[in-house]
Amino acid sequence: MQAASAAQLPRSILVIDDGPDNRMLLEAILSRAGYRVLLAEDGERGLRILDQESPALILLDFSMPGLSGPEVAQRIRGQPHTSATPIILLTASTEADHVDQAFAAGADDYVTKPFDRRILTARIESMIRAAEDRQRARKSADLQVQRDRLLSDLQDAARVQREQITALPMTFPYGVISGAVVPCNHIGGDSLQVFCNPEHTTAVLIDVSGHGAAAALVASSVVTELRGYISTHSLADCFALINRQISARWSSHYACIAAVQITARGAVVINAGLPPICHVRQGEILATVEASGSPPGLLASGQYDATELVLEPGDRLIAISDGLTEPLGESADDIRACMSGLGLLSLSASHPSDHLAASIAKLFDGRELEDDASVLLVNRT
Repeated sequence: MQAASAAQLPRSILVIDDGPDNRMLLEAILSRAGYRVLLAEDGERGLRILDQESPALILLDFSMPGLSGPEVAQRIRGQPHTSATPIILLTASTEADHVDQAFAAGADDYVTKPFDRRILTARIESMIRAAEDRQRARKSADLQVQRDRLLSDLQDAARVQREQITALPMTFPYGVISGAVVPCNHIGGDSLQVFCNPEHTTAVLIDVSGHGAAAALVASSVVTELRGYISTHSLADCFALINRQISARWSSHYACIAAVQITARGAVVINAGLPPICHVRQGEILATVEASGSPPGLLASGQYDATELVLEPGDRLIAISDGLTEPLGESADDIRACMSGLGLLSLSASHPSDHLAASIAKLFDGRELEDDASVLLVNRT
């Protein structure tokens, strides 16, 4: 037979009374009412029990040898783990000074002897319910504070992440780069970056596996590493270095990355794990660059091949994250539908980021995004 869970155990009540007859009577009344009864013959014994037990309520005799009821109540209120436990003082007197002492010591209520069983149990049940309501309210307030703090942290993290993404659209010597990132949560693992140097301009779309803060941290790390590599290494070597870095530091994540490096002669493109990169000319998809090589971090020994493209003025290269294609399927026709739905095949030179973000939202027709959705456009002028 399985033991009853804590939630199924009866609530306990501690009775502190030096009178054996009173203890016996209260034990009978409370047991019949469904409570687990703890008994103490004096204040010291009652305090020792409270070191081991957490009763729902304490019935405390006012007049006892040694520690009096008010003295015991003061000690109970002075302990953090019992400071909120309801206390009912049992007194044979209705004199005002007794009542004042009871409340001054921290009692929540008092009952005069001899007590009526029904009145006593009604008072007990009412006080326990009120205490439990207060406890739930405190927990709810604490949870709300934690939620507000977490939301504030997430908003700060989202702001930092937005600031790390290259401001787009951006004009460079051979064209215009535009794009947008729409995270499914406050922060996500998608990022757009542009790295410029005198020889070439490199636009990168990063889509880290997973969502939330962990994915955003990996994406930020990838951006930092790329910034250090891009001016001194070939694009293929950059991918190999990033693969080693993610494999060594982030064993539970990998990053799908598309990079487009534009020079005076054309473009060098690598697609590692993302949907096909589309080469668009005059509103039609001229060619696609399929994924070659595993996403960095997925396999320790990744190898990456670059594709060279000849770009004419007006040509466009489009990379998207799988957050845009997964709802539509993975075939080339669906990618074309996605491109058309976002208006990415049109001939305008650039798209503002807010326009692209609105197009993504329109494509999903109000449905909640299950993954971060990003798009990168490189327009040759």
